[in-house]
Amino acid sequence: MDSQLTTHRPTHAAAPSLLELSWGIFKVGAVAFGGHAALVVMVERYLVGQKKIFSSEDVLNAMSLATLLPGPMAVNVVCYLGYRLGGWLGAGVFFVAIAAPPTILMVAIAAWYYQSAGQPGGGGSNLFVLLAVAAVVLSTGFTLYKKQIGKDRTGLLLCLGALATTLLYRGFAGSIVLILVGAAVGYLRYRKESVPSVRMPRAPSRSHVNIFIISLLLIILVGYLLGGYRFVPYGSWQVLSVFSGMSLTLFGGGMVIIPYMQSILVDELHWLPVKEYVDAIAFGQITPGPILVSVTFIGYKIAGMLGAVLATLAIFVPSASLMIVLAQYINYQQNGIKAVFKGIRPVVIGMILAAGVQLVMVVPHFSWPAVLFGLAGLAALSFTRLNPIYLILLGFIIDYIF
Repeated sequence: MDSQLTTHRPTHAAAPSLLELSWGIFKVGAVAFGGHAALVVMVERYLVGQKKIFSSEDVLNAMSLATLLPGPMAVNVVCYLGYRLGGWLGAGVFFVAIAAPPTILMVAIAAWYYQSAGQPGGGGSNLFVLLAVAAVVLSTGFTLYKKQIGKDRTGLLLCLGALATTLLYRGFAGSIVLILVGAAVGYLRYRKESVPSVRMPRAPSRSHVNIFIISLLLIILVGYLLGGYRFVPYGSWQVLSVFSGMSLTLFGGGMVIIPYMQSILVDELHWLPVKEYVDAIAFGQITPGPILVSVTFIGYKIAGMLGAVLATLAIFVPSASLMIVLAQYINYQQNGIKAVFKGIRPVVIGMILAAGVQLVMVVPHFSWPAVLFGLAGLAALSFTRLNPIYLILLGFIIDYIF
């Protein structure tokens, strides 16, 4: 089921089934260390590079929209792509596939943590894994640059500007400004270009379903902003109330949301002490997938297994549903919208490259074997069809041995 945020989908003699694709997404979710950028680029390599189900423009357009909306960008993009393939069922299947690995791991960690009297988790060196993920992100950024920008000077300037700005200023406001600048430049620079007139039928979105979803999301949002969660009984229902509201108000992702969540969960609701909250965030950083999987740990603390599942669903599903509904009303085939997204794509590519550089910058220490491993991995991913999962698994093995 297509929405309007599309380009022409590549054609195939025999398209893989939704179940087959979800298994691939599950494997990506199990090894996608390095935050939302690493997760998105690995999904892009799988669905675009390997399975050729989507074009790179499809993924970049989805990333552009997700950057402007609340919630975890990577999960929102994955759910939207699942919707494109199989409607709401496809979105649900892709969500389970991408969220299950980190959720299962986090539940196991939480169970161990509280059974061992809250001892903080440790962990050995992750030097080679970090470099492997950095190589995946950088190689994908370079590939997208060649496909989407090439010799376009305007695109080059937007990409370099986004790269530099993201490295110097990591706040969410900077990302929004970059996206808006890219949109404005794209509209002014590209809207008069000659574009073949293509009429695509409007997606069969069943507007009454969309109205119901938007109404429900508005109720959740208004109730949260009015502090309704304070009047919900402690336990699984309060977990659902708090995290579903947060899902629609968390802009920025990553480290940006940590103090906001602490102010609600620790300072206001007193769900857990600061030490346990910090440990939850730390576990979210060392597990695959987005850092927001930390809420699985917190949900487990409040209401056991049911709390963990409800927390995970509540933090991801509302924002993903919002993106899916809004994407249906963006007619990407109009020249003005085409130009806007053509300006945004170089910005997103610059952000992806910056994410790869940031991963290298947080490496605790370097050694010649590590440097050679990272460079060899980058070259292999850039010039061969090496599956990035194998490179990351190799990094795990080396880290474990040494």
